[in-house]
Amino acid sequence: MVIGGIAADKYRRSRIIFLSLFTRFLILLLMAMFYINHALSFSALFVFALLFGASDAFFWSARDSIVPSIVPKDQLTRANSVIQTTNQLSVMLGPALAAALLSLFSYSTIFLIIAFTLLLSTFLLHFIKEQKTLNPQKTSLLKDLGEGIHYVKSSAFLLTVIGTFIVVNFFFIGPLVLSIPILAESRFKGNAFYLSALQSSFASGMLLEAAIMAWLNVKRNRGKLAILFIFSEGMLLTALGQAINLWLAAVMLFVIGCCVSGINISIVSLIQEKTPQAIIGRVMSINTMVSTRLIPLSYGLVSILLSMNIGVNFILLGAGTVVVLFSLLLTLKASALKNL
Repeated sequence: MVIGGIAADKYRRSRIIFLSLFTRFLILLLMAMFYINHALSFSALFVFALLFGASDAFFWSARDSIVPSIVPKDQLTRANSVIQTTNQLSVMLGPALAAALLSLFSYSTIFLIIAFTLLLSTFLLHFIKEQKTLNPQKTSLLKDLGEGIHYVKSSAFLLTVIGTFIVVNFFFIGPLVLSIPILAESRFKGNAFYLSALQSSFASGMLLEAAIMAWLNVKRNRGKLAILFIFSEGMLLTALGQAINLWLAAVMLFVIGCCVSGINISIVSLIQEKTPQAIIGRVMSINTMVSTRLIPLSYGLVSILLSMNIGVNFILLGAGTVVVLFSLLLTLKASALKNL
């Protein structure tokens, strides 16, 4: 992802998106051929997944950094809200569509369907009117990366944002994601329907908040709004462990989903607005890499605590308390964020 960020600052981002989509199209064609010829072994699948993920990293770096170059600054919040809305619709509808495809077609056919869907998306890039990038200077990879790291270290706002994402992702994502199936089964004695109800509530909250922010196009006090959302999701995470019935938990998860979407849209819009175009690819990729690398550790820590017979309600209480205290610290100290 870091290399993808460097590429996004040097070359036309729409071309990087095209190459990423087309590369994954070719990978899926190969996967279909391997499957048809009974050659799609675990090792082959591992290689395909690695290549697919690497290509995907270039896509996200270019996509996140292209938005400010094609959208006016006063429309960045609305643009990111629209992107978040389409992402959530995909998350909600994608599994149902995948299940339908699996019930109708073989894996090779599904690989081909997805491949040609990616190919179709490359044609949509013709509607993006991106300014041509100047001829990039020939500099070393380490120098480009060093410039990005130096810029982040010199910005109190970016350091606050990265620290915020690290704390929230470590103490919030793991406990929340792993607690949902546990609550559905052990607390509410439910089945797959109960689990889907809780997960759908969370996704619906994210979708609704993204739509609201797109409609309002919030331009002021986005830093304070993000801190308020962080405080709210911490309080709700604490309360989720004490939920006494399914529908109360579903309502809490719905509001938590609203908070998550509000935080992401507000902060990403601020990063895109405050970062110079010449370095935004590296900044976005560094932020994404640093903030998301702790999510697997968060899952691991929660799993260890559960294996030690620590109840999910205590885990949620502890994690939620940390998030609440961190939001109060941001309120008192993070002037670089709250004044934007």
